Amino acid sequence: MANEITPNKETPIIEPSNEPIQAPEAIPEPVTAQIPVNEPLAVEPEPIAMPEVKAETPPEELPPAPEVKSEPVIKPETIATPIVIASSINPIRELLNKARNAIQSRKRKKLDRILNMFTNKSKITNDEVEKFLHVSDATATRYLEILEKGNKIKQTGKTGKSVFYSKI
Repeated sequence: MANEITPNKETPIIEPSNEPIQAPEAIPEPVTAQIPVNEPLAVEPEPIAMPEVKAETPPEELPPAPEVKSEPVIKPETIATPIVIASSINPIRELLNKARNAIQSRKRKKLDRILNMFTNKSKITNDEVEKFLHVSDATATRYLEILEKGNKIKQTGKTGKSVFYSKI
C-alpha cells in the first residue's frame, strides 16, 4: 500500500479526450520577386579600362633615399643626468621621454632637499624624511638608499629605531 500513488484531493485529474488532434495551420511563405528561368538576365556593363600611369622618371634616375641615422643610446651615470632623446618619428615616445624626465627631475629635487637637511642636523632618520617630504615610509627608505649608494650619506645601524643617517 505504501507504494501506491493516491491522487491528492486538491489536484484535479485530467482525463484524455477522444477529439482528434488538428495539425497547426501552415504559415504562408512570403512572396518574393523572382526572375523566370526562360528570361535572359540583364546585360552587365563592360568594365571600364583604366589608363596606365607611367612614371615621369625611370627608376634608375630617382635620387637615393635619405639615410636614417639612429641616435646613440645614452646611459645616465647618475640620476642627475636626464635622458633627452628627441625623435620626430614617434610622438608618443617623445611624450613618454618628457614624462620620464619630469619624474627624474622631481626625484632629484627631493634628494637635494634631503641633503639640505644635513645643514641643520648631523643625523637624520627615515621618519624625519617622511614628514619633511610628505612621502611614504618605503619611498623615504628608497631615497635614502639612493643617496647611500651614491656615497652621499652613511647609514648607522641595521634595522629599527636605532637606524640613522649622517652625511659623509
